[in-house]
Amino acid sequence: MSKKANRVIWVCRDCGGEHINWSGKCSYCGNWNTLAEMKDEALTPDRQSEALEPISIDKVKIDTKTRLISSIDEFNLALGGGIVKGSVILIGGQPGIGKSTLIWQVASTIGGVVCYVSAEESPQQIKIRAERLGKISKNILIFDGRDIDSILSSIKKLSPSLLIVDSIQTVSSSEVSGTAGNILQVRYCTLKLIDYAKRNSVATIIIGHVTKEGEVAGPKTLEHLVDGVFYLEGVSSGEERFLRATKNRFGPTDEIGIFEMRSNGLISALNFGRMKPSTILPEGVSRSAVIEGSRVILLEVQALVQKSSSVIPRRNSVGYDLNRLHMLCAIISKHLNLDLSNMDVFLNISEGYKLRSTMADAACAMSIISSFKNQPLSGEKLYIGELDLSGALHLSSSAKKIIKLAEKAGFTAQYKNHSLAGLAKGF
Repeated sequence: MSKKANRVIWVCRDCGGEHINWSGKCSYCGNWNTLAEMKDEALTPDRQSEALEPISIDKVKIDTKTRLISSIDEFNLALGGGIVKGSVILIGGQPGIGKSTLIWQVASTIGGVVCYVSAEESPQQIKIRAERLGKISKNILIFDGRDIDSILSSIKKLSPSLLIVDSIQTVSSSEVSGTAGNILQVRYCTLKLIDYAKRNSVATIIIGHVTKEGEVAGPKTLEHLVDGVFYLEGVSSGEERFLRATKNRFGPTDEIGIFEMRSNGLISALNFGRMKPSTILPEGVSRSAVIEGSRVILLEVQALVQKSSSVIPRRNSVGYDLNRLHMLCAIISKHLNLDLSNMDVFLNISEGYKLRSTMADAACAMSIISSFKNQPLSGEKLYIGELDLSGALHLSSSAKKIIKLAEKAGFTAQYKNHSLAGLAKGF
């Protein structure tokens, strides 16, 4: 028999880094006053470990039907073709963004038994959502409990195709000290789920809460343990939702699933990122295009530049990196001799889209210039390219695909001048 040995460790609330002794500063993330005392009940073995038999790679058998395919094409696209059997996927997002709604829709279209562990909502609440979505499935079995050990013991008798845990921060185990949601509980419960999924080849989806910084709450090692990490993003006041991968062992991480939130749930947004050329745009508006996985998305960039009423001018952005906005303002001031030192600059990417590609730098800069000069841009042009500190314009290897689609859609791609000064010349 193994015996439990209690030891005290200090764990960072921000990154999950473990320390033997207390310190004012976390040695992993560098944050101050974030270490919390935890009792770790570690097992001390009193017997030797069993030897493992190695397996030759040519003798490993692969199931030809390795993925569970849902009827939601955008979900399948983001995951790389469906959910791999035996994999553990972590899905995070802000409260109310639609995580549970999306996963219930996926569960209702998966063949075989689906076990849904409801650690947050009651079965009555889940049925109300299912009726609203019009997705009542007899194949989905709801487990109303929070003890991970009793849950897994009950599920083993059913041999489900898919296991869903909503959410990982609300389940716990009596084998670990502390309440549900603390770092040790989250890590232990996740490891139990991973072990069950791998041994029984059961696809598992874990729903996780996010912190104010937008990351899944709990230890950072949680993201390293699972096979895929996906975030459902969007503006709660808008209809668009975006499912992005930050990690995917069985598929690409640059694919994105795009949905629209309707009264009957999330539906695939097939027309997102498609627009037609127009003669004139409003002042401060430009258009660009970026690549997300296998698709090209046309987007609109909106800027507002006005004289500041405060000593320190404001810089604010929605859907665009704020530090990069500061850099663009400096580039414009330096190389175009446009004084933005006493101007407030606001930048917005339309339709709730979060711009991560630097290929839209040119469009963002041209929107700022357009608003500053009170001169509209042509709606028949797409501004493409990344700006460096010298004001030069650079194209990525994927630019040819963007340019080809732009011309096919009737746009003229603006990139050949190789500099911001060339783009703004005569404007």
